[in-house]
Amino acid sequence: MSLLCQCPASAALSTIYKVSCPETFGQIQKVAFQRLRKADGSANAFTSSASILLKASWTALLSAADGSKIVVSPYINSPADSGGDARMTSGGNDDLGGIPQVLGGEPVQFVGSLRAVPQSTIKTMKELQCEANAGNLGVFLFDENGKIEAIQDATTATTYYPIPIRALFIGSKIHGNFDAKDSNAISWYYPDNYSDHLVILTPTDFNPLTDLDVVPSV
Repeated sequence: MSLLCQCPASAALSTIYKVSCPETFGQIQKVAFQRLRKADGSANAFTSSASILLKASWTALLSAADGSKIVVSPYINSPADSGGDARMTSGGNDDLGGIPQVLGGEPVQFVGSLRAVPQSTIKTMKELQCEANAGNLGVFLFDENGKIEAIQDATTATTYYPIPIRALFIGSKIHGNFDAKDSNAISWYYPDNYSDHLVILTPTDFNPLTDLDVVPSV
């Protein structure tokens, strides 16, 4: 994505406030997939009337039969992010003093492993790849403490959206043989600047890792 700069510049530099509460998310262990938009084009979102912090709000979406439906992944092992590096001009003689300029950022890639998951579940998850290719898929992230990461509305603090993802990939089975479990790769990309409005939330009355399974296991 290209670097977006305000022009003309504001009268003064924006204030950078002191960090009083350090923020960090734990190990991503599960995710919930949801379409970014319903069939009528409206955005899927948790609002003050259906709080993202309450189990009842999630339960309703897990059992939905329309474009608002949420589905939860199996546990994800070996989660890791990579990328997010600066995208630069070539430098050298092409730039003044040989110093390159920042054009923007590379997308961030998430990778993980689905271990010992029945292939009937994997086959269903592969259908989500088409949703991502259509640019209409997002995720909510759950860490080992049961916290949630989501996108907060820029103007309404009680409205939260799924995090947009692209290029979702669910791999075919890799046999673990003697010293490892069978596994399937899972990966996707976040768009550049995806985290500008990312927030970490603590649910009120449930743990998303253990309390959002409404479909019997395969």
